[in-house]
Amino acid sequence: MRIRSTSVIALGILFAFSVVLEVDAQAPLATAPRIREHQILDTPRAPYTFQARENEVQGIVSLQVELKANGTIGEVTPLSTLPHGLTEQAISSARRLRFRPKTIDGVPVDVTVTVSYRFSLYYANSDPDIETRAQITSMPRPAIKRSELPQAANGRVKVELFLGPEGQVYVFQYLTELPADLKRKLDAAVSEVKFKPAVLKNGRRTGVTMVIEYVI
Repeated sequence: MRIRSTSVIALGILFAFSVVLEVDAQAPLATAPRIREHQILDTPRAPYTFQARENEVQGIVSLQVELKANGTIGEVTPLSTLPHGLTEQAISSARRLRFRPKTIDGVPVDVTVTVSYRFSLYYANSDPDIETRAQITSMPRPAIKRSELPQAANGRVKVELFLGPEGQVYVFQYLTELPADLKRKLDAAVSEVKFKPAVLKNGRRTGVTMVIEYVI
């Protein structure tokens, strides 16, 4: 009887194992979803208010922005604020963002991103109140090929930079029309620019704007 009992158990195990193998063989292979991340196409500038300029308010407003699947802006929540109406200016500008929604397997989905607006008081580098103008000491070339540029650019890219009193630098305005991917490459190059800040006649450093041109 012990032998018979053992045979039944063994047969049961073999049968169960064969069923598991058959199920696994028929299971479909899992495929990773096709994901295309969102893309910001245009970020409208947030202008200063008169009160903020009079009080020399500077800094960054960071916002949590919901990018809806249908291409509209959802909720906008401040993460950091500034007084005298600058937070409201940033929110108003964020609501006018243009973007391409994120998609998963071709289906648009909602995402939440952080958008920051920098407010800096500045002069033109040629302003008569400037005692010593800002001077660029290093300007790395952007990783852009001439063939990537729009034909109208004729191998040249002109931008207006903001050069801050503490060494901050970023693109203030694109003067040559560029697609979004080339703007990102240009931003990367601009972030590596080195310069001596401008100094006012009262001896205080200040931010200025300056137009530069890259020959590609």
